[in-house]
Amino acid sequence: MYKEVLRTIKDIDIYPVITVVVFFTFFTIMSLWVLRSKKEDFESQSKMPLDEVNQKN
Repeated sequence: MYKEVLRTIKDIDIYPVITVVVFFTFFTIMSLWVLRSKKEDFESQSKMPLDEVNQKN
């Protein structure tokens, strides 16, 4: 049933290509962001859940 539905959609072949391009672009951008970030930024963010100032009483 699904195969018949998908066959009736015009230009369905382009969607997997678009999906891979979007994933690759996102993955590349996130990798570059992580590699260029300073270690201090991650250290301060890692301590946020344990910070007493941010805790609600």
